[in-house]
Amino acid sequence: MSIKVAAPLFIAAWLAAGSALALPLWEITGTRNHVLLLGSIHTLRPSDYPLDPALAAALDEADVVYMELDMDDLDPAASASTITALARDPRGRQLPELLGPSAWNSALAQARKINLDLAQLAPFEPWYAAVVITQLRLAQLGFDSARGVEGHIVTSAASSGKEIRGLETLESQLKTLDGLSPAAQRTFLEVTLEEAASIGDEVDDMIAAWKSGDAATLEREMLDSVREQPEVYRSLILKRNEAFARAIAALADDPQDYLVVIGSLHLVGEDSVLNMLAKDGLQSRPVKTR
Repeated sequence: MSIKVAAPLFIAAWLAAGSALALPLWEITGTRNHVLLLGSIHTLRPSDYPLDPALAAALDEADVVYMELDMDDLDPAASASTITALARDPRGRQLPELLGPSAWNSALAQARKINLDLAQLAPFEPWYAAVVITQLRLAQLGFDSARGVEGHIVTSAASSGKEIRGLETLESQLKTLDGLSPAAQRTFLEVTLEEAASIGDEVDDMIAAWKSGDAATLEREMLDSVREQPEVYRSLILKRNEAFARAIAALADDPQDYLVVIGSLHLVGEDSVLNMLAKDGLQSRPVKTR
């Protein structure tokens, strides 16, 4: 499972590119091999298909595909165990106690506005409640992670025998949120609930921005909101961008060709993976798709 964090990061993946593009796809230049970097949306609707044929072409060119997680080798039982271990407070406190009476009652009321029963998430920590709320809200709006870019690529890669590798593990990915301070987790949940109520009006615009390469809109509507939660931004965006950039840079002298697929939010803004790669001497150029 890939993190589908909420509202400020709501579909947890968007893009960065010039307005001439129809997909957030870049080629890393100055490499010995061919490395393509694709900005992903982790979850889509049937109506968002078909995807740009450049995605299939990029996959066809690659010897190996890197994603945030090694999606085709995730063990369901091991994943469930990891989630259970991290999602619950080690001291046994439940969500009402972790939030406090006033914040808990407010969260209950916010959840009811989107027809969700927050009491079902009482055993868990705030960060995990936020993740689940996002997933449930997306499902209400017709989104399906199996139809996201990664799900599509996993299916296509399996049929063509392409190897998939992960840039991080499920445990390390979830720890980016589990490691947030109690105050940051509470704010993360509160913002998730506030934004989830209105996200339905914004989804179509976000999908259109991704498809057309409208980086300015995506940065303004999504990344700016994340920056308002500094601890979340550092943990979920900045530190992971640094790790992604190091891993991608290490592929530059490899004889194999690669397609790297990460959430498009990691490719937006001054701290983007693209900018970090450029600081290491690895420039990128957009690949026109339509």
